[in-house]
Amino acid sequence: MTNQNKISFAAFLILTALCGIAINYPYHNFQNFIAQGDHGRDLYAAAAVLRGEMPYKDFWWVYGPLMPYYYGLMFKLFGLHVPSILLGKLILNIGAGLGIFLTMTRFFSPAAGFVAGAWFMTYYQDFFFTYNHAGGIFLLILCIWMHWAYIKEPKNKNAYLALLFTFILGLIKINFALTTLLIGVLTVLLVNRLNKKTINTHEKNFYVLSCIGLPLLWYGVYSIFLTGLTVNEIRQCLPYLGGDEPYNSVGPLQTIPQWAQIILSNIRSSWISLGLCALICLSTLLTGLHILKTKDKNLALIIGYALLFYALNMHEFIKSGVFYRLFWTQPLSILLTFIVIGTALANFAKPIRFLVWSTLCVIAACSIWQSTVLINSFKNPAHFLGSDRGQVYITNDRNWMQTVVLTTKTLNANLKADELFLALPYDCLYYYLTDKRTPTRQLIFFDHIKIPLEQEERIIQELEARKIAAVLLSSRQAAHEHGLGTLGVTYCPMMAQYINTIFAPSTKIGDWTNEPGWAWNHGTYIFKRKEIPHE
Repeated sequence: MTNQNKISFAAFLILTALCGIAINYPYHNFQNFIAQGDHGRDLYAAAAVLRGEMPYKDFWWVYGPLMPYYYGLMFKLFGLHVPSILLGKLILNIGAGLGIFLTMTRFFSPAAGFVAGAWFMTYYQDFFFTYNHAGGIFLLILCIWMHWAYIKEPKNKNAYLALLFTFILGLIKINFALTTLLIGVLTVLLVNRLNKKTINTHEKNFYVLSCIGLPLLWYGVYSIFLTGLTVNEIRQCLPYLGGDEPYNSVGPLQTIPQWAQIILSNIRSSWISLGLCALICLSTLLTGLHILKTKDKNLALIIGYALLFYALNMHEFIKSGVFYRLFWTQPLSILLTFIVIGTALANFAKPIRFLVWSTLCVIAACSIWQSTVLINSFKNPAHFLGSDRGQVYITNDRNWMQTVVLTTKTLNANLKADELFLALPYDCLYYYLTDKRTPTRQLIFFDHIKIPLEQEERIIQELEARKIAAVLLSSRQAAHEHGLGTLGVTYCPMMAQYINTIFAPSTKIGDWTNEPGWAWNHGTYIFKRKEIPHE
């Protein structure tokens, strides 16, 4: 790389980072929705590991064990409130955008890398229900970067760095680490055969480490966290077997048409989307002609790589049909988009290249501006969760806000410093907001969790050992949503009987009329322990 190329690379790298800061800054104290269950779980987990507790063993956790420690560090460094978590997430988002830049510049110009990185940070659909997956996407992109580095320069360090990133990804989302491991092994195998390299000791060691060493390392780490749990409790934390998830298994005959419909809907959503679709289709045609004409082996490899990886990362969506599980494919779809655009533009004059790249930048800038205006419209007192551990603007409606604030105040007013309460069926946010530990490792009680009677007995024993002073029951204890069920009827009959026997209704708050939702139509009922009459 010449000095001029190095200067250009460094300039666009810095520009990508600055653009990432500008795109993400409005989110440093803003979140779309906060759910009392999913986000409450993540917030509680980060606070719990800061106290020295362990995921799975000390509290129910449904992803890999790493991210609670990352966000716990954010709490430690920047304070115990939601913006600390959001800062940690934004760092990962910006890192992912820089990863897209670094990946693209393996084969394309820094200008193309900048536009791809900025486009990713502008349009990537966030996993709205958890902070965990931001780490997974970041590591996934780092793995792709190293795989592309190996395609261009088949050096051992690139292959082993990819394995390192894959190992870390396995501590965040194990199933996507397995697809990444598979694609990494196939990449090394194919590149080496195309380069007519004979299988040597280094390559053999790589395959042994990939196929045996890495799975054993994952098994060892997960064993540390899962030792002592029953098979049922492990399946509740790692719901990868049939019937463990709250969603129906539907299969490709239903999900592939659904996927196609999602794409068509996006294309038809605006004239800009139609124009982009036309640009991508024309670029794809020109890229195909370019490959046929030049026999560009590396270009064919990275396109084939991205297509195969995209297909592999559809596995959760194909099984469930849940739309947001397609978000795992977006780094690949964005890379594919800019591969074909970058290849097609390479054969055009510089003014045309500048016109296309600058037009894409203007489109992204307009989208960023619109998002910023929308976010700022929510930055007012009516949408501010102002408790010490909140300090964040959210889009939840006024009724939800009032229910959460009043419930938190009621719990704090009626519980002594050493008294605990049980929140169910899935309302971990109140543990976080009141700075109380869960009295049992089980944070979630729903139909799809499949809590057997013997586990119910152990939970009740834990609750009585800690002499919990209150029970918080939310309106989601009876919901029509698939997989949730009704407390005492379709799940946890012993828990319902225990609550009715030991506790008495005290304070009813919020919405108990409308169908309870994920982060709306929220009501709570606080039950106090009955006083035992003196004989």
